[in-house]
Amino acid sequence: TIDKDGITVVPFNRSLKVYEGVTASKVAQIFAENEPGGGTDTAAVLKNRLDAFLARKAAGSTKQCCILVLTDGAPDDQKAVANVIVEATKKLDADEELAIQFVQIGADPEASKFLAYLDDQLVGMGAKFDIVDTTKLIDSEDLTIAQLLEKTFND
Repeated sequence: TIDKDGITVVPFNRSLKVYEGVTASKVAQIFAENEPGGGTDTAAVLKNRLDAFLARKAAGSTKQCCILVLTDGAPDDQKAVANVIVEATKKLDADEELAIQFVQIGADPEASKFLAYLDDQLVGMGAKFDIVDTTKLIDSEDLTIAQLLEKTFND
């Protein structure tokens, strides 16, 4: 089930803002306050969240974690995104500890190609575990964010 304490939401466009303990009723408000625009620095956001997870893990106070990334295009630095994920997997004890679910909104072919790469090729790049899964919003258009999170852990 989804964490009773809420989720962490990190919208990113021109700056990185972290909202902790977000409930379902607050998600729409956060997205309304943070209109997409500017670059797509996915690597910085992933590093921020992965570092936070790994710090909790090192302190012995972590539970299973899912990072859900909603994106409409390819990131500014694709290599950096892949490297951040690969390095994080090297600090895991089991693949069940962490899942990263990329949800592509729209049909940008460059984004589709890159997300397929993340889903299928990171172990070949040195990732310890395959922790990335991807889906297109058209494949999940009837799912809520909570259902997407549940699907991530159950697939």
